[in-house]
Amino acid sequence: MSIPLSLRNCPSHVMESAFIIKDSQRSPRSADNGLVSLSFPKSKIALWDPTPVGTAVNLHLAHYRNPKLLVVEKAVRLAHRHARQSNHKLFPCFLLGSVVVDCDEEGITVRIDRFDPGREASGCVGKVPTALLPGDFLIPCVVDIQRSACHETIAHTAEDFSLAFKMMQSYCCSKEAVDPARLLLMRAHITCTENVDKLNFDFHWAAITVATALTAIPLKQIPIIPTALARNLSSSLSITHVQGACKFGYLTMDQTRKLLLVLESDPKVFTLPVVGMQVPLIT
Repeated sequence: MSIPLSLRNCPSHVMESAFIIKDSQRSPRSADNGLVSLSFPKSKIALWDPTPVGTAVNLHLAHYRNPKLLVVEKAVRLAHRHARQSNHKLFPCFLLGSVVVDCDEEGITVRIDRFDPGREASGCVGKVPTALLPGDFLIPCVVDIQRSACHETIAHTAEDFSLAFKMMQSYCCSKEAVDPARLLLMRAHITCTENVDKLNFDFHWAAITVATALTAIPLKQIPIIPTALARNLSSSLSITHVQGACKFGYLTMDQTRKLLLVLESDPKVFTLPVVGMQVPLIT
């Protein structure tokens, strides 16, 4: 990954000190001191040649299109049934599902297929999920039962968005593994209107995600130090293939400017200079 920088307005002395003539890139070292000849990029201030060799790819959940939402009818009818049986006009509950990356890798799809009425917990304001499994995408929901056909404008409160922003900030500042589903927070408000033998559902959705977008630019291949981790990630029986999940990590360099792969759980991440990140299973 490379970030383009504009050096157009840099002072002349900075440009002269940053770039050197191509013929003088190689500086042979004596074999007596154990060093060999090294070939560096054209720029002294670049760790590798930043010349693109392909089309840049933008990395963001909603760069090419907004997330797609699919809701199973059974989950909605269960929410309506529990709301009718309750004694509250506004029935708080949860919708559960999953987040998957689309086949063209230009968007994500949120599939809601389960309903959770929630439960009361001591010390908590409001309900909490009954049984949340790993990988579940949770959407807090409020079901509004209206006996008449009148429609009121539903707006999510400022407290809802404030809480969502705090949760997003807490996750982005944590040391947890990167999960695309954790970068999208949603809330739902369902208004149910009964008219004789007709039942109408009015859905109101609100979602937030990070605004930061990354641009991945393909570059010339950079040598990778053949460590056990590098060999494992490049094999068909790698950790990512066996467990079926991405294992994120970081990139550092040695004095020969070869990349060294480091897992995000490695304590050396906090002491080594990080020059990038590695994401397996990306096509």
